[in-house]
Amino acid sequence: MKHLLATIVTIVAFTVAAEDVDTIITANAALKDGSTVKGELETKSIKGSTIFKEKLELAPALVKTVSFVSTNGESKVELVNGDRFTMKIANKDFKINSMLGELNIPRANFRSLALSARKGSQNGAESGLIFHCTFDNEASVASPVVGPKGEFLCGRFVEGKSGKALQTTVYAENATFELPPNFFGTSGCIEFSAKILSTSQMIGSGGDPRLFTITQKRRHNTICTIDIVSNNGCGNAGFSTWTILGNMASLRGCQALSYEDLFPGTNCRDWHHYAVVWDLDGIAGLPGNPRKALLVDGKLIPDIQRSTRSPEEVMSVISSPMLLSFTHDPALGPELATKSPFLMDDFKIWNYAKTDFNP
Repeated sequence: MKHLLATIVTIVAFTVAAEDVDTIITANAALKDGSTVKGELETKSIKGSTIFKEKLELAPALVKTVSFVSTNGESKVELVNGDRFTMKIANKDFKINSMLGELNIPRANFRSLALSARKGSQNGAESGLIFHCTFDNEASVASPVVGPKGEFLCGRFVEGKSGKALQTTVYAENATFELPPNFFGTSGCIEFSAKILSTSQMIGSGGDPRLFTITQKRRHNTICTIDIVSNNGCGNAGFSTWTILGNMASLRGCQALSYEDLFPGTNCRDWHHYAVVWDLDGIAGLPGNPRKALLVDGKLIPDIQRSTRSPEEVMSVISSPMLLSFTHDPALGPELATKSPFLMDDFKIWNYAKTDFNP
C-alpha cells in the first residue's frame, strides 16, 4: 500500500511540472496493422481507473509506455520511475502531431504507445539539439527533424529500435548531409542507436563496422567517427573513436578480438546506444571531467590510447564545412569504409556535452 501511495503522490507532483509550456512529449505509436507513427503527443492527459484509484489522470510526462491489452481500454502502464500497473484507459483516441499532420488515432488501433518528455525551444526543437535524423524513410533523410537536409544514396529501411532504421550497404555512401562552418563547437555530443548485423565472430581490421564518418569537405580529413576494429593501422583496437577534440581507443595494438569481447554480458548483435561527448573545458557530467569520451549503453568506455588536437587545431576544424556520411566518404578510400552491415537509428547531434541518456 505504501508503494501505491507513493505512486499517487508522484503522479500529483508531476502533473504540475507537465504543464510547463516548454515541455514537449514525444510519442512513438505502434499500431495493430504494423504501422508506426512518431510525433508530438497533443493529448494533454491519460485518464482512467486502476485498482488503487478509481479516477486517475496521468500527466504524459510521467508515462514511459502503455501496452494496450484489449479494445476496451485495459492496458499495462509503465511509469518513468519503474512503477508498473494495469489501467483501464478512458481516452477514446490519442492526438499526435506527426509528419503527416495532426492525427486523431482511435484507442482500439494501438498496440503500444511510448512517450518521452523533453524541453523545447521556441522553434519546437529540443533545446541544444542541432541535428536529428530518424532514418524512418527517404523523406526523413531529405528533411530531418532538425538540421541540414540530406541525400539518400543507397541502403534500405527496415524495422528499427524506434520505427524504421537504415540498413547500411558496405563500402558505400548510404546517406550524406552537408554541415556548414561552425556547425560544431568546443563542446558537443553525438548519440545514436545501432545494431551490428555481421555474422562474423571475429572483428577485422579497419571499420568492422564504421558507424558514421564526419570529414572536412575540402581536405577530406576524418574528424569524427566510431570504428570497431582489431587494428586500425595506427595502433588502436576495440572502439576507435574520433572527436572534434582528438582521438581515443579502448585498446592498444593489434589484437584478436570477438564482438563479445567489446560487449560483455550483453548480446553484441542487439541494439546498443552510442554517445561521443567532448568539452574543451572538461565534461562535468563524467568522473574526472575528461575532455572527450565514448559511452556505450550509458557506460563510459576506457580510453587507453589517445591523441589530442591543440586549441588552434580545434578552432580550425570547427570553422570548416563538413560532410556527415553514413557510412563512408569515398575520398577516404575503401580501407576506411565500413566492412560489415549494421542498422542505424535516431542519429542526434547536440551543441553541449550531454551525458544524461536513456539508452
